[in-house]
Amino acid sequence: MTKQEILEESVLLALDTVAEQATEQATKIIVDLFKSVVLKKYKDAFDQELAQGKVHRKIIDKAVEFCYSDICVSIRKSLEISDEYKDKLIQEAKRIKEFVKVDVEKILVIKGIDIYRNS
Repeated sequence: MTKQEILEESVLLALDTVAEQATEQATKIIVDLFKSVVLKKYKDAFDQELAQGKVHRKIIDKAVEFCYSDICVSIRKSLEISDEYKDKLIQEAKRIKEFVKVDVEKILVIKGIDIYRNS
């Protein structure tokens, strides 16, 4: 793992901790927005690799993490639902996130996309 990757993982872990401890939706939105910015490069890399017919497993994982953060922002910005329900929806999304990663890989393989794991 490179120094940049270690720093990135540390930042993402710190952001997760801040989000879990935050009590205000505005703080949680800011944290999720920042996390989305950090992870956007993986969503872009996913799109590029997908077009080439092979995607690295790490790119899939991080792209799903980006989508999760983006979904969190959308949920938190909603004015029609209570903060408690927002938190419940986000916890459910967090719970199924690993299943989504597995399902994305399965779908890609079915579509003939190669999933690779080496650097």
